[in-house]
Amino acid sequence: MAVDPQVSLVMATCDKREYLALTLESLLTQTYRRFEVVVCDDGTAGGVADLVDPLRDRLAITLVAQENRGRAAARNAALERAQGDLVVFIDDDRMAAPGFVAAHVGAANGDSRGVIGWKRRAMTWWRPGVLPVGEDDLLRLADRVGSAERLREPVRLLEPGVLAADPEAALAAVEKGGVELGDEPDNYHAIVEEYGTGLEGFRFGWALATTANLSASRAAIEEAGGFDETFTGWGLEDTDLSYRLHRLGVRFSVSTEAVNYHQVHPLADPNPMVAQRVMRAQLMRNLDHFCRRHRALDAYLFRRRWEHAMTLAEADRLLKLIERETDPVLRRELEALYADR
Repeated sequence: MAVDPQVSLVMATCDKREYLALTLESLLTQTYRRFEVVVCDDGTAGGVADLVDPLRDRLAITLVAQENRGRAAARNAALERAQGDLVVFIDDDRMAAPGFVAAHVGAANGDSRGVIGWKRRAMTWWRPGVLPVGEDDLLRLADRVGSAERLREPVRLLEPGVLAADPEAALAAVEKGGVELGDEPDNYHAIVEEYGTGLEGFRFGWALATTANLSASRAAIEEAGGFDETFTGWGLEDTDLSYRLHRLGVRFSVSTEAVNYHQVHPLADPNPMVAQRVMRAQLMRNLDHFCRRHRALDAYLFRRRWEHAMTLAEADRLLKLIERETDPVLRRELEALYADR
């Protein structure tokens, strides 16, 4: 399928075949069609070619396969094959709303703008006991399937192939609430309410920018050096790239129209609580690596947010207060204090 690759959708995947199928199928619904998709399979058991090949007549799609090397390396491998001027990152478990690509294209502004899309949650496959869900999710699901009793067994709420067969109708059902579970917490509603979608004056826009739903120019990403492959495990390799883009002058804003839906899925351990503890341990290790790499006050204040010592809004106010100080001693002492921790 010939296409002018103005836009490259970049995705890494590993062992999420059932969810990847729906994510890829959702790209058939896009109202903006001048894009390519570059997928790096980072060691999925059995590969994903059988999911990709049936879509080649409707999507300009490139599949890169490698042994498992981690999230950063996989995205770098995909970026090497991307040809578009605008790169849109999307995860392998996130279905794109029909206006997803169009909204990223509309909000882009050359090399100077990074666009943070809006993230929502969806349940496409109910699997008892292994999903990170709360009471509100369970109540909504019980209403969706007709009774709480039905939730004792797995329930396919959106079958692979349905989106490919009738993308508009199937995704419209998601958007009308058929399997939709509301906004994700990391949309940072309070920040958007205070600073607006343009994040004007907010010093930590980069901290909201993760590759679950994000776009930036390929030129800026290349200038930043792509992803740092020394980040291992879960978390921060994408925030690190966003921080380096910020340091290069890229300004981040939020598009509430660039929507994708995170399919709730099992985590690395069958027990969600154990898995979340492991993920947090990996995140904190990567956070230390992030701070050691950059040795800057905003990086240290970002760590305090993850230590639950302050919110990002509080970190923003503190950073601005320090920036207004004419004597640099306070800043130097604070940087030294955090660096020694």
